[in-house]
Order: sequence, then C-alpha cells, then structure tokens
Amino acid sequence: MKTVRTLCCTLRLLSATAGLAAPLAVVAVAAALVACEDDNDPVTWVKRLDDPAQRANSIKRLTQFYEDDMTHASNDASAPEVKQLLDAIVDPLTKQYTGGALDELTRTELIKFLAETHDPRTQPALAKALKDFEMGKTDDEVRVSCESINAMAKGGVKLDKTLTDPLWDTFAKFQLSKAQSQRLYQGLHEAILNVHDASYGDKAIEKLKAPVAEGVDSHKDQINWWQLTSIQVISELRYTKAVKQLVLVLLTPSKIDLNASTRMALLKMAPAAEPELIKALLGQDPDYTSAGAAFKDKANLAIVADTLGLLSRPSGRDALLTALPSADTDTTKTAFAQALTQFPPDPRVEPAFLAAYSKLPWSASVEFLGALKPRAALAQASASLYDPSLTDWLVKETVAAPDAASKLLPIEAALKVMPPNKKADVGAALQKAKGELPGDVFQASKQMFDYASQPTDKCGTNASCYLGILDEPIPSSPTTANMRAVKAAWMTVIYGQSAADGTRAELLKRVDKVKDASARLAVVEAIDHLAPKGDVATADALDKIVASDTKSGDKSVLMADDSVVKIALRLRARAAP
Repeated sequence: MKTVRTLCCTLRLLSATAGLAAPLAVVAVAAALVACEDDNDPVTWVKRLDDPAQRANSIKRLTQFYEDDMTHASNDASAPEVKQLLDAIVDPLTKQYTGGALDELTRTELIKFLAETHDPRTQPALAKALKDFEMGKTDDEVRVSCESINAMAKGGVKLDKTLTDPLWDTFAKFQLSKAQSQRLYQGLHEAILNVHDASYGDKAIEKLKAPVAEGVDSHKDQINWWQLTSIQVISELRYTKAVKQLVLVLLTPSKIDLNASTRMALLKMAPAAEPELIKALLGQDPDYTSAGAAFKDKANLAIVADTLGLLSRPSGRDALLTALPSADTDTTKTAFAQALTQFPPDPRVEPAFLAAYSKLPWSASVEFLGALKPRAALAQASASLYDPSLTDWLVKETVAAPDAASKLLPIEAALKVMPPNKKADVGAALQKAKGELPGDVFQASKQMFDYASQPTDKCGTNASCYLGILDEPIPSSPTTANMRAVKAAWMTVIYGQSAADGTRAELLKRVDKVKDASARLAVVEAIDHLAPKGDVATADALDKIVASDTKSGDKSVLMADDSVVKIALRLRARAAP
C-alpha cells in the first residue's frame, strides 16, 4: 500500500513539472510535495505528532489505523500489514507518552492502545505509567500496563529491568485496603508473579519480615496483599534463600492465615526446606523457638510436624520419630502422630503412632481440632497406614468412643482398611453405634458400609479386580456412592503392594477417569503410598492431567485437582536428593 501511495505522488510530481520552465517547475514541485501528504498514510500522521495543535488528533488517527488493520486481518496481530503498521507507529507513540506533554484523556487513551499491542517496544511507556501511579487517579493506566506486562511475560518476552523494577515498586506501595478497582489489583498481582524476575526473591523476603499490626486494613495490606504475594513470588521462583523466612512466617501467630500458601512454597523447595523444619521441630535454632513461643500448647511444633508430613521425606520422618516419645502436650502428641501417617511405609511408624494414641485419653482436647477429639482424629488418620490388621482395633475404638462424632471416624477408617473376612465385624460395630447416631447419619454410614462391602464381596484379595472397579462410573446420587471407588483404591494398595510399581502405573491410568473429588483423592493417595522413593515421571503425568482439566474449565473436576497437585509435588519432593 505504501508503494502505491509513493507511486501516485511520483506521477503527480511528473505531471506538475512537465513542460514548465525551471523557476515555475520548482514552485510546482513544492506544491505537489504538500499535496503528497496523504491522510490515508500513517507516516503523515506520525509527522504531525510533533505539532502540539495536531498531536491529540494524530494519536486518535494512528490508533484507528491499527483497529482497521486488525479488523481486516481478523484480529491476527502477526499479520504482515499489522506488523508493518506497528513498526511505523509504536516508537513515535511511545515517545509521545513518555514525553509527558499530553492531556489526561489523550494520555490515558494512548497507554491503553500501546498496552493492547503487547509490543516489547512499548516498555518505556508502561514503565512511565507505573512510575507515575497514583491510587485512585491513574488506576486505568496502571491496570492496562500490568495486563500488557502479564501478556508479554506469558508470551516469553524478555522484559527489561527498567520495567520490572517499577512494577515491583508499584506493587510495594499499592494498598489493597484502598483499592478501588478489582481488575487493577488482579492485573498487578498476576504481572508480579508471571514476570519471574530473579531480583524479586530478596525483595519478597524483606516484605515477609514486616510485622502485622491489628486492624482490618493492616490485615488486607500485609497478609492478603504484600506478604501473600511475596510468598507466591518465592514459590514461583523456587527461591531457596527464602526458606528460613518462610519457616518464620509459619511460626508467627499473627501470620497464621498465610500457613497454607507457605506450606505449598516449602513443598516446592523440599530438599532445602526439610533441614530448616527439622531445626524448628527439635529446637535447634533460637530464631524459630522465639518466633513460636507465643503459641499455646506448643502448637508451633504441630505446624512444623504437619509441614514435614506434607513434604514426606525420610529425614523428616526420622525427626518426628525422635521427637514423638518426648512430646509433652496433647497438641504435639496428636500432631506428631498424625503427621507420621503421611510418610511412606516404615516398620517404626505404626508402633510409634499407636503408642502416641494410647497416651491420649478420650477426654483430651486439642485447639486446632476444635470439638473433634484427638483420639477420633488419629483413628481416622490410621487408614493412611493401609494396614488391614488395624480393623479389630478400629472396631474396638468405635465401640469405646464416648459420643457419636467420635464413633464415626474410626468406622470410616475401618471401612477403608477392612479385609473381606472382617466385614461382618465392622457391620456389627456400626449396628451397635446405631442408637447413638442421628438417624440420617446412621443411614449415610450404612450406605457407606454397603458401598465399601460391594468391592470386597466381588474381588476378595485380587488387586486387579479392584482396579477394574475404578473403571466404572460413579453415580452422582447418593453422595455416598463414591465409597465404592474409595474402597477399591484402598484395597488395590493393600493387595497390590507386592507389585508396587505395576500397581502404581495401573492406578495412574485411572486418575483421569475418576472425576469425583473424594475418589480421585483416594486414587492419588494410593499412588503416593506406592511410591516411597518418589516418582518424577508419575508427577509429570499428574501435572498433565491437571493442565488438561484446567483447559477444559470443568469446575467439578478442578475441585478434585487440589489433591493431585499436592501429590505430584510430594512425589517430586521425595524423589529429590
């Protein structure tokens, strides 16, 4: 198109000068040159940017060229005509924005256009928008800048430090408590995470050192914004230098709402995190001891134990086995024993678990369990030991439990681990509890018993048969119907452990078929139990399932994938040296 315009101008020049004397020819050439300022040529409007009187209109016209070309190219930004246009206009328009000589409306519209292009050459303009940020005044300019940064980062564009530094500075002074635009803080949050700038690691550590004052605004700004985002940045970067600070966050009572995010960050850096957590558990670092001193009943050690259980590595298990005999509060006894059930099989674990259980009377209470009794919680956790010989003990504890809530949990565990020859004993224990359970609760428990019994009646001790049950669809009603698949997953482990690698591979084939959240959790936990040394290949396969589910947008399936993500990370953590 540009060649055609040039040719037209050349023809007009030749026509204008033909047959004229030299002085007249010069005048004609000058007039023709003015006439050749084609309003349909972007270059014409680029030249007019230097004229303050025409600047605003020129910016509008240049952005219109872009919109027209994008329409003709079916919104394909890689189309040759679009790229040719951007080559002509991005730099001069970026300079107009950074020059600062624009009225507010023109300036805002210009940065919106520049941001929309996702062109790396716009970075100076995006940086200026960030540097000039004023909450409530330039929200739109910063929002579109962050959205453009996010898009470029996801697209693999290497962003310049002159842009990534102002981005962090904007995040660091942004106050969620004063935010007026949800899109703004979401865009800023996503951009901070997605640029993966290595320099953010140390800056995030500094953010985490800040104390949290009382008050709603302080909680919003420090916990929900600066410190939560900083933990996520560290997690994305796998910034191991931050591990100690993350452990200190875990042990700070005022930061308890950051617990879940912190644990996930530590899981991603398990080899570096485990030694620090062990120091905290065994009292080997005064910083950790001091930070956790404000917790009641040594709940700080319970948090550490639970995190070590999440990492599920051998050294953490050994540290817990060392610490458990000297645990001197009901909180630590319960938490240490509960954490041990998350580790791979080891002959020392079950005796230690049962010894801790025996030291807890039914009257014991633990704050982090609420009204739930520690004995009941541990009875429920015992199912993760995958030991069918515990069935008799669980039946006895069901009968001995002093209240309805406490009876349900050992029954639930018994349903999972009971072998075929113990089905009648579990059923009898349930019937004995009938009078103490509300009618609807008993009916639901009876349904669970019936669904758990079906696989054992059909398969006996045949692991392959139980795998076949996992191929069957799970009815959506009643809600207890998923117990059939849950039971099949448990029995697959119990009767398939002698061929652990093959059984694990067969379970992996079925993860994608099992859409119910509870049943999928049972399947991936079975995989985890059968991989005592971890398994990177299986973790990769689980990550692919989650990625596919995310792309599908199926919310019901995505609800089930939280457990899949954690198990994949745990398999990597255990496989790491």
